[in-house]
Amino acid sequence: MSSEKVKKNFSKYNSRYVLTGILLVIFLVAGVLFLKQWRADQRAKRPTPLPEVAYYPVPKTRGPDDAPIKLVEYSDFECPACRAAEGALSELFLMYPGKIQLTYHHFPLSSHKWSPYAHQAAECMHIQGKFWPYHDLLYRKQPEWVTGVPTPVETLVRYASDCGADMDIFESCMKDEAVTRGIDAEKEEGTRRQVNATPTVFFGDQRFIGPVAIRNECQNAIRKTLGLPPLSSIAAEVKAEPLAPEAAGNGK
Repeated sequence: MSSEKVKKNFSKYNSRYVLTGILLVIFLVAGVLFLKQWRADQRAKRPTPLPEVAYYPVPKTRGPDDAPIKLVEYSDFECPACRAAEGALSELFLMYPGKIQLTYHHFPLSSHKWSPYAHQAAECMHIQGKFWPYHDLLYRKQPEWVTGVPTPVETLVRYASDCGADMDIFESCMKDEAVTRGIDAEKEEGTRRQVNATPTVFFGDQRFIGPVAIRNECQNAIRKTLGLPPLSSIAAEVKAEPLAPEAAGNGK
């Protein structure tokens, strides 16, 4: 075979190898890209794992941090007197803008069978930064959800959705025992402070029980601190709700 013919054959075989190599690289790259896309599609199809929700020990406060008046409330969402007290507290915020900060503490009464559900839901909304809208909704619609049959859970879930909650996180949180323990811890703190009825509001060492006391005595204590003259009593009669007898000793 002539050298010229050998060169031609070598060149032909070399071209085939180069072409084959190029095609293999193309197929390899295409395969890698396809595999990456397939894995991404599979991840997208799988439900995103829910974040672990632990009790959120951040105070539930309303009002500026530099407010000269610091109030602490122990309240029960199912308690009618607590609902009435919300009106009295709202009046204080309107009358003394920028002067009051209120910190809410859970104190579900054992005599109220739906309170544990409502307080758990409210704390789950607090974890999502939506406690106060949910708090206001629970009190405003208290007559609706307390009559839930067989339970108000579906209504509480609907309220959460209405307030713009991430429902996956909310529903997971509703089953989280760490959240329940946190609520119990707040109630136990109230018991150590000798809370024996709801609503109870503390202003320093002073305690005010029920909406009438909040509207009158508490307001005058606030006015005294602010250097304002006292107001005359406002005629009203809504009693605070006491602890059930079986709960008075242990705060459960």
